[in-house]
Amino acid sequence: MAETSIYTIGGTVQAGGGIYISRQADEELLNLCQTATFAYVLTPRQMGKSSLMVRTAETLTQEGITSIIVDLQELGVQVTAEQWYLGFLVKLDDQLMLDTDVVSWWREHEHLGVSQRLTLFFEKVLLAEVEEQVVIFVDEIDSTLSLNFTDDFYTAIRYLYVARATNPEFQRLSLVLMGVATPGDLIRDPRRTPFNIAQRLDLMDFTFEEALPLADGLGLPTKEAQQVLRWALKWTGGHPYLTQRLCRAITEKGKKSWSQVDIEHVVSSTFFGAMSKQDNNLQFVRDMLTKRSPDIFRVLFTYGEIRRGKRIIFDKEQSLIQSHLKLSGVVCSENARLRVRNMIYKKVFDERWLKENLPITLKVLTFQTVLLVSVVVTLLILGMRQLGVLQAGELIAYDQMLPIRPSEPIDDRIVIVGINEKDIEWLNQYPVTDEKIAELLANLETYKPLAIGLDIFKNIPVKPGGEQLAQVLRSNSNIIGIEKILPPAETSPPQSLPPERIGFVDLLKDKDSRNRRYLLYTPNPNNINEDKYSLALQLAAKYLNTKGIELETGKNDPNTIRIRDIELPRITHNFGGYVGVDDGGVQVLLNFRTGKHPFRILSLRDITNGNFQPSWLRDRIVLVGLTALSFNDVYTSNSIISSVKSTQPGQVYGVEIHAHAVSQIVSAVLDERPLIWYWPKWGEFLLIWSWSFFGGVLAWRCKSFLRLALAVALTSGVLYLLCFGLLIWGAWVPFFPSVLALIITSGSIVTSRNTLQKQKRIEISQLPLDRLETVCKLNGEEMTDVVVRLITEYIEQNEFPNSINAQGSQKHKN
Repeated sequence: MAETSIYTIGGTVQAGGGIYISRQADEELLNLCQTATFAYVLTPRQMGKSSLMVRTAETLTQEGITSIIVDLQELGVQVTAEQWYLGFLVKLDDQLMLDTDVVSWWREHEHLGVSQRLTLFFEKVLLAEVEEQVVIFVDEIDSTLSLNFTDDFYTAIRYLYVARATNPEFQRLSLVLMGVATPGDLIRDPRRTPFNIAQRLDLMDFTFEEALPLADGLGLPTKEAQQVLRWALKWTGGHPYLTQRLCRAITEKGKKSWSQVDIEHVVSSTFFGAMSKQDNNLQFVRDMLTKRSPDIFRVLFTYGEIRRGKRIIFDKEQSLIQSHLKLSGVVCSENARLRVRNMIYKKVFDERWLKENLPITLKVLTFQTVLLVSVVVTLLILGMRQLGVLQAGELIAYDQMLPIRPSEPIDDRIVIVGINEKDIEWLNQYPVTDEKIAELLANLETYKPLAIGLDIFKNIPVKPGGEQLAQVLRSNSNIIGIEKILPPAETSPPQSLPPERIGFVDLLKDKDSRNRRYLLYTPNPNNINEDKYSLALQLAAKYLNTKGIELETGKNDPNTIRIRDIELPRITHNFGGYVGVDDGGVQVLLNFRTGKHPFRILSLRDITNGNFQPSWLRDRIVLVGLTALSFNDVYTSNSIISSVKSTQPGQVYGVEIHAHAVSQIVSAVLDERPLIWYWPKWGEFLLIWSWSFFGGVLAWRCKSFLRLALAVALTSGVLYLLCFGLLIWGAWVPFFPSVLALIITSGSIVTSRNTLQKQKRIEISQLPLDRLETVCKLNGEEMTDVVVRLITEYIEQNEFPNSINAQGSQKHKN
């Protein structure tokens, strides 16, 4: 092993003291600079362009030509246009030692634009003070890609060339641009073409003859060293960095004899496997193919075509995709055809790597793909659900399912006495006086109901009969009055009732103004030490108390209410389809009774005239309320069919909502009627993912769009029936997110398959044209010339018979 390595694997050769390998590009660039020709060298990383630049600059200096190197990375990217341009001129001044104070000159001309000041500086200062020919090397020009003001910089460079026609002094000035970019990358405005005045120079890989000096550092006899170098070049293809990196790795092994297999082992341990992730050149190529790709779909697809070599891919200078592939270094042009640059790249970026990095729409649709898409779609749906995007859809589906459940028998434990419009006409009084309310309550008490809920505000007397009503309320302990405790328009209860015989009637509305929730209990908003109970809970508790059943605190959820072994499913912040709902107090979802007649409805006249059976009221819960539209005690709910026929569709009276709430509690305890509850989050995830995956499988298996549409429709129907059946048992499960996941996943799989098929069709349709172009080029002709010739021949052949016919006709006439 050599004591001092001659191999440079980072930075310029001159900085590391390594050996410099001359190539044809050295002579070409030197000639361009000597003749003051504008040039640009846009190559992949680690191709030796910086070393070439330094070597050329040193040679020019020896010949009396002033050369300047400006590394644009030093100017930074977190700068303004003013700072960037001034920094560029300061770098020039640092090397030229101009007499003019550059900073002062720049500020004196601040009335001009930055690009105009730049060109003026070259004319009035640089060329005025420097008498020799000047060559400016602008390195790392790709650092301008993140700047939004450098179009003018490259346009100014074009001006410096064009100005030669009017100012001969500019003929002493030329620039060489160097970096890792294409002209299209550097110029955002397609109308500007500053690079058409410069000559492009390509850096080629080392030939064996050019790389021979590298054999001297292997520490082997000349012939053996040259043979080892040949084996190395077989893998690197002469790539400057890879060749020197491999030569250094060989010398580090310290072996005295080598075989081709030994070299392959060194290549494998240096570049393949985990080492491919650590090598900065391979990482650069990897990033160019994926992260910095202008179109990863087309870049990787084209690279795959080149790598497989099943057909010739000609080098097209105007192709953005091919230019990017060449700039990455993974492919190069040889005899106007593209090929993978070397065996190391071909091994690292193989078919397996392509499959792992190709967009999912290009991969073969497999079971794993369907599984992955279903998981991604499920997570997307859950994210949308968490943001509340799907809440409206879930509530609509919930509203549609509730009323179409199987009809339930009438709950004869509850009777509604509704004061309607005909009662008001009959009384010829509005509002109904306290005297009439007192008579109604007294009349009801004679039939021995277990509880009476007076769903009429009586905080303000309606004469006459105020004292009479107060006496009835005080003397009958089974009567529950009402109050309103939540803003706005809080309403106090009747003064003649104690607190334990008062229930609030505040009804909660969702964002769509519909009533789906019922508030059973809440701390007093004006006194947190006082508890408040709803009218429905007070009536249900009084009724159940007569059965020896008490209300207790929940065991699993201490913040809810437990009756016997039943805990009321309390609405939390995210309950079922709700997102971010106000969960103050104890709220439950209303499980409305279905059927045309959930409760028995009587009117005030019915009670007064005895138009009912006494057994309807005995030991029952009676709710007295207003069932006249003129009282404005009407609410909106798509889930209830009003028992009172005078209401509009979707409207229901407040007293009916309280009756449903009472029935819900009592029926759950005595009849085991289900309450509305929801699945845990993991259960909802599994349900949504299951249908998402099933939709993917359908799209994967169904080749016909019509069959898929029918299958998705039938599956959605099955899903609806499943969710509907579960709701009958009280489980509110996410139908809308599940069917959305089903549709999105199936649509994604179809789109992926169609995209893949489209790409294949394009590939197949393009193949004959590419083959024709290949044949033409191999024969030394352009395809357009061949096509024109064939068309011309066709026309001539079709015109010839016509001329014969014309001559024949003429002879016939003669």
